[in-house]
Amino acid sequence: MLGGMVDASRPKARTTKAAVGSQPRSAWFPVFAGSLIAITLSFIVLIFVVADKFGGDGGGVPIPGAGDPRPTATATADGATVSQPPTASQPPATVGPGDIDNTPLLPCNNILVPVDKNHRLGADCAPTDLVALPGSASQGGEQLMRLEAKEAFLELVAAASADGYRLYATSSYRSYQQQVITYQQNVAAGGQAYADRTSARAGHSEHQLGTTTDVASNVASFEGFNGTAEAKWLADNSWRFGFIVSYPPGKEEVTGYAREDWHIRYVGRDVAKKVRDSGLTLHEYLLK
Repeated sequence: MLGGMVDASRPKARTTKAAVGSQPRSAWFPVFAGSLIAITLSFIVLIFVVADKFGGDGGGVPIPGAGDPRPTATATADGATVSQPPTASQPPATVGPGDIDNTPLLPCNNILVPVDKNHRLGADCAPTDLVALPGSASQGGEQLMRLEAKEAFLELVAAASADGYRLYATSSYRSYQQQVITYQQNVAAGGQAYADRTSARAGHSEHQLGTTTDVASNVASFEGFNGTAEAKWLADNSWRFGFIVSYPPGKEEVTGYAREDWHIRYVGRDVAKKVRDSGLTLHEYLLK
């Protein structure tokens, strides 16, 4: 029968071929697999390195409130509300590329430092004695100021009321992180040039001192406050309580900011009188 008889003396070619091929595979396959894994891991690491190098901090836009380290308030024995510094668990707002500079760093908690476009406060600089103004002297939510400035402002409000003017604090202490948001909102609203005339970059705002507030009447605030009878009263009388209008009309080339009749900064009664008598802007006086 053809094909039915098997010659026992003939080598079994198929079996021998399989046996020969099995030895090399056991030697090179683990090496090949290991090399493939190493190459893959190296490629992944390379991707992360490149992403980190070119990602940087450019263009990060914060979500309002998400990184707002607003101090928490606690009551004192005399009924005042004293703020506490933000806890470490509160994340900072994202800082955009326009908020980083190399201008001289000012000491913190000195109420007479020249906070302007050429000098800055550190991102971690925050007053430790912030207190809340009463609702009768506030607009737009809780307003915080340093204790000494708050007491002086309440005297100013009372004097204005006696003269027939109702004045309120409408935007007082702002942290570095809050100023990042404020400045970026102004850029979004009117562009870079507009923002640089009407708001300070983070670290360059007098509001971070805790001695500054924007003032409103019961009918006007911000640009609408300019040129009003209340604005004139504030310019003529704020120095008596230790405040100076930081950005008076006609001084943009000196201060770097557009007119803000509503923006006052507390420097103490003695210094305020000296600034008034000098005829200089606060900006010029502090840089003497």
